[in-house]
Amino acid sequence: MSALSEDLKRWLDLPAYPHDGRPSLSRLRTRDVIRLFWRQAGVWPIAFFRAAQWCHRHHVRVLPTVFERLNLILFGIEISSSMRVGAGLYIAHPVGMVIMANRIGANATFIAAVTVGMRETHEFPVIGDGVVIGAGARILGGIRLGDGSLIGANAVVIDDVPAGATAVGVPARSRRPQPALVGSESLTGTAPR
Repeated sequence: MSALSEDLKRWLDLPAYPHDGRPSLSRLRTRDVIRLFWRQAGVWPIAFFRAAQWCHRHHVRVLPTVFERLNLILFGIEISSSMRVGAGLYIAHPVGMVIMANRIGANATFIAAVTVGMRETHEFPVIGDGVVIGAGARILGGIRLGDGSLIGANAVVIDDVPAGATAVGVPARSRRPQPALVGSESLTGTAPR
C-alpha cells in the first residue's frame, strides 16, 4: 500500500506536483487522508485500483474483478488490476477513461477522458516516469512514451515519444523541448534594449 500513499501525496503536492518520477517529499497524516477522500473524487478510483492491484498480486480470486467493476460503475474508469503502475499515480478526472497499458511509470498524470490501449494488434503502450497526458488524448498501440514526456490535449499518439518531448496533433508529432534562451533574448522572448 506504499504506492497508494505516494498517490495520495501527489494530491497533497498540487499544484506543484513532481513530474520527474521522484517520490514526493510530503508527509502524509491521517487528517490529510480523510480530507483527500472527502474533497477529491479522483482519489477514490485510485484507491480501488490499488486494492484490485494488491489482490491480483497476492492471488486473491474474484476481488480484483469486483474492484475493477466498482471503478467502472461508480467512476466510469476502466483500468486493469494486472497492469504494473508506479507510485504517484494521479488521475484528475476519472470519468470516461480507459487505461490499458503494458506498464506505467512513477508519477504518471492523466487529466480527463484519456484512452490508453491497443490498435490493430494485441500490443499496449509503455508509459515512462513523470509522463503527463492531457485531456482527451489517445495513446494507442505498442509504443513508448519516454520519461518526462508531455502529451497535448486531444492528441492521437501512434508513434514513440522521446523522453522530455511534447507530442501534439492528430496524428501526434513529437517536439523536443526548447533549451533556455541565452544571450540576446530573455526567457520572455523579448530582446533586451
